[in-house]
Amino acid sequence: MIKRFAKAVLQRTPYRIQRARDLNRFSAIEESLASLAARGYAPRLIVDGGANVGDFTRAASAIFPAARIAMIEPQPACQQALTALAADPRYTLHPVALGQASGSLKLAIDPGAVSTGAHIAPEYEGQSPDNVVTIAVETLDSVLGEHLTAADRTLLKLDLQGWEMEAFLGAEASLPAIEVILTEVSFYKQAYEPDIEDLIAHLHARGFALYDVAAITCRPRDNRAKQGDFIFVRRDSALMADTAWD
Repeated sequence: MIKRFAKAVLQRTPYRIQRARDLNRFSAIEESLASLAARGYAPRLIVDGGANVGDFTRAASAIFPAARIAMIEPQPACQQALTALAADPRYTLHPVALGQASGSLKLAIDPGAVSTGAHIAPEYEGQSPDNVVTIAVETLDSVLGEHLTAADRTLLKLDLQGWEMEAFLGAEASLPAIEVILTEVSFYKQAYEPDIEDLIAHLHARGFALYDVAAITCRPRDNRAKQGDFIFVRRDSALMADTAWD
C-alpha cells in the first residue's frame, strides 16, 4: 500500500528515485531546467563548462532553443564530436580548460578515450606518460567575459571534476552578468575539490542564492552522498520573486 502510494505521488513529480547501487539518488537536471523555462527563464546564452561530447548542450538546446551555447572542453578525444556540433551557428567551441589564471595543466587521462572523470595529474602520481595530457587553461573572463551582458540572462553550467572553484575564481568579472549557475558540488574532499560550504559562501558573497538541487549521487557501499548538481540564481533575478509554498 505504502509503495503504491509513494509510486503514485512520484508519478506526479519530475523526480525519480533510483536504487543506491545505480549511484544516482536522484537525477533531475533536465526537469529542473524545464521548470526554470516554465517560470519564464529564457537565457540568450548558455556556457557549457566541461562540455564533454555535448550531451548537456543538446539537452539545454532542446529546452532553450533560442539560446546560443558556448561549449568549453579541453579533452582531445571530445573535440571531434564538439566540432561537429559547432557546425550549428548557435554553438561555439572553446577547446580549453577553465581556471583561475591562463596557463596550462596536466590531466591524467587517456588522450584517445572520452572520459567523464579526467583528473589533475599531480594528484595521480605514477600515471604512465601516455596517460597524461597537457591542456591549455583560460579564465572564463578571458574566454567570454567581454561578451557577457545581463540582458543575455546567461546560464553557466560547470562540471569540471572538482575544478569548479578554480573556474569561479577566474570569473570575477563575468559573474555579475550571469543569472543562473548549474554546478557540480562535492559533499566531501578527496583531492582539490572545494568544500561545499566554501563554494556556497563564495557564490553567496557574489550575489547568488542556492535555488534548487538538481541531482545527488552517492557512493554504493553505504549510500553516503558524494556529489550533486546545485542550481544557484542571482538574488535580484525575477526567478527569486515567487516565494509561495503552493
